Amino acid sequence: MKVNLRIVNYNIKFEKQGEGKTYNNIKSTNTLGIRYPTIQDLREHARYRIPRFAFDYVDGAAGANEVGMARNAQALDLVELVPRYGLENYKPDIETNLFGRLYSAPIAIAPMGMPGMVWPGGEEIFAKASHKARIPFTLSTAAGATIERITELAPETTWFQLYRMPHNNLEMNFDLVKRAKTAGVHVLILTLDVPARTKRPRELRNQLTIPYKPGLHTLIDVLPHPGWILALAKHGHNSFANYKKYTDNKLSGYELAKFARQRSGGTFSWKEVSQLRDVWPGPLVVKGILHPNDAEKAISVGVDGVVVSNHGGRQLEGAPATVDVLPAIANAIGKEATILFDSGIRSGLDVVRVMALGAKAALSGRAFMYGLGALGAKGADHVVNYYTEEISAAMRQIGVHDIQECSDIMIRHENALKF
Repeated sequence: MKVNLRIVNYNIKFEKQGEGKTYNNIKSTNTLGIRYPTIQDLREHARYRIPRFAFDYVDGAAGANEVGMARNAQALDLVELVPRYGLENYKPDIETNLFGRLYSAPIAIAPMGMPGMVWPGGEEIFAKASHKARIPFTLSTAAGATIERITELAPETTWFQLYRMPHNNLEMNFDLVKRAKTAGVHVLILTLDVPARTKRPRELRNQLTIPYKPGLHTLIDVLPHPGWILALAKHGHNSFANYKKYTDNKLSGYELAKFARQRSGGTFSWKEVSQLRDVWPGPLVVKGILHPNDAEKAISVGVDGVVVSNHGGRQLEGAPATVDVLPAIANAIGKEATILFDSGIRSGLDVVRVMALGAKAALSGRAFMYGLGALGAKGADHVVNYYTEEISAAMRQIGVHDIQECSDIMIRHENALKF
């Protein structure tokens, strides 16, 4: 059978561009974009490349059926955008101004507790990718690298997320804020949506509790993953690095995790948010807002922005999809504060969707963790490229020239909650 292939007037390019190739003017670094064209592809590869306990830590969520996590993605899929055609050809401008600083795209790496479990050295990989791409990386309090180390690697793009530590009237919290200020952190994010520890069935089945005590089950899980073992041998196992200053520095990893668990707990009250506002000179953001009244309260105590988030479905299985509460929060505070979006983002189109609904940028967590698990040190760069390419392509398809124009896109969002 003879097959004739004709390509007419599509201007499809195949050319070298750095180490990558260009397909329809979309860069694919080392052809990774062809091998892993979606976040789901990265997820499936990560499943087989890293230990099960590490994969389930990222992939799991609250509740027996993890429906809260699924609801986030399903709700985003239901948001429809109406394109406009007949426009002149152009390259979309996706640079984004957040809190007075210009970033290359409206995407940030969300705070995640233990990237080093997914791939040893994960925090530093994220920091380097952040610096290279000029997008924010939000270091978690519970990360395996210190504030000081990460700001060395990403001096202009590091944000810091803070959990509540009630011991001694928030003494550790105030000191961590001081450290963040001294190190040059740009934005401080206070997490509000963890008032209590929640049950995540997959973590319990893997005996992944804090403090984590490895056993025979860990060895059996790890042995089939030599690449992960080599990365561990190179970087070591670090967790809760920011807590070490408050110990005698002789604690084992198990003891340090136990210390961190004992010192952390509860959610910041509005009074405590106000107290931290008094000592933090930079942009202050609260994460975990799902109700417009809470968003308004945050503004009243001096917060500069909110992250509309349900913690990726990891805390309350019955919480509404984040995108369904976004419009009401945007209507309540959109003219007074910066609104960021978190939970469920899986594509550049999703980023454009939430910007059309009032967000200024999106935080992505699991996608970067899947990239880390699937590709190791190359994973974060690939996910950044994936998002920036897709954001540009979605804007071009819809007919938006500048990222700031996303709020003008005509949308249909029938599931938006009315308060």
